Amino acid sequence: MDYDTGLKIALGWNRRNMELIGVWPEPTRTDERLPNSKVLFSMSLIVLFGILPENANLYFVSGNFDLVMENLTMANLPSANAMIKFIYAWYYKESLKPVIKCFYDDWYRVKTEEEKALMLKMAKPAKFISVWCSMLGLMMLVAYHILRIYTISRTDRASVSRDRLIIYPAYFPFDIRPTWRLLTVNFAQLMAGYSATLAYTTVDTFIAMLIMHICGQFAVLKKKLLRLMDNDIQSESNEFQKELALIINKHEQLNGLAAKIEECFSMLLLIQLLFCTIEICLQGFILLSVILQNENGIFHFQMVHFIIFISFVLVHIYLYCYIGEMLLVQNREFSDCAYESKWYNVSPPEAKCLLLIMKRSFRPLYLTAGKFSTFSMEMFSSILKTAMGYLSVLLTVT
Repeated sequence: MDYDTGLKIALGWNRRNMELIGVWPEPTRTDERLPNSKVLFSMSLIVLFGILPENANLYFVSGNFDLVMENLTMANLPSANAMIKFIYAWYYKESLKPVIKCFYDDWYRVKTEEEKALMLKMAKPAKFISVWCSMLGLMMLVAYHILRIYTISRTDRASVSRDRLIIYPAYFPFDIRPTWRLLTVNFAQLMAGYSATLAYTTVDTFIAMLIMHICGQFAVLKKKLLRLMDNDIQSESNEFQKELALIINKHEQLNGLAAKIEECFSMLLLIQLLFCTIEICLQGFILLSVILQNENGIFHFQMVHFIIFISFVLVHIYLYCYIGEMLLVQNREFSDCAYESKWYNVSPPEAKCLLLIMKRSFRPLYLTAGKFSTFSMEMFSSILKTAMGYLSVLLTVT
């Protein structure tokens, strides 16, 4: 397998999706005018045909609790969340270019088939994640649009005034009933929905790709360290120190990359944590309402849509907890690797050099939500418990 093939597997759909909305941090690109134009165009669609009209509509339906919940859950919160991710990815694009350059260099410098296999072991799941999350996002959009089209067709037939509805419930300060306006608004809303879904999904899978690549590099470093300590090189002290220095420098580089990702996205992850907890709670409430109402003809559409929607949110928050746990484990295993290696094959002064690795690994690498809560599998269970607690309170007060 050549360099390009391995790199394509590692990138998955991330580069393609991020280039569509202009936020891919390509290190070799100097002219950012076209990507920035894509960003501004996509953001304008999301704001003008998504966030602003949906918030305006929230004011007009404030007296109807069910419509308020539908507005928040189906449109307002996901759109706002996607927009925040979009802004973060665009703002930190230049800061992330060195990270992507290291990503490219690591694949370019692969020397052995064993190293390539270790990197592919992490790259293939990263590709699967990017493809699966993208497909799940498209399934969610299609399910919602089918549900809305069915609802619109029923409402139009039953409506005395024959007012025509739009795909996403929203308020526009002009009459949308003329056919050309209706088609224009619906098309713009479809584009805005696709752009928001793309931003929502691809930022998460991009972070997952970077973290899993770092984990793959830790696996390569562990193999190099074990191989170094297994060799009978007591008479080649200079060569040993040179190889160990390369391992330590690479270890420090990986620590720096993890710190850069944490620096760029820590506050975003906090916002994501809060939004996802609220969304899971509200979606659970609406799902229970749909089950209790069991409205003929539309029940099955709603059930399928809400199941896909809840799965979409759960998969994304689980993804952060999964890669956060993986980063913690890989860092800890690298320290254990230094301890469990055949350090007794080398002289005591050289064996003491391993303390540098062990000492640095005592400071864990992690993803945090706002620097105070670490993403792990334990956090995922806490998120579900919190969301269910909010849902219980919401059901009680209503």
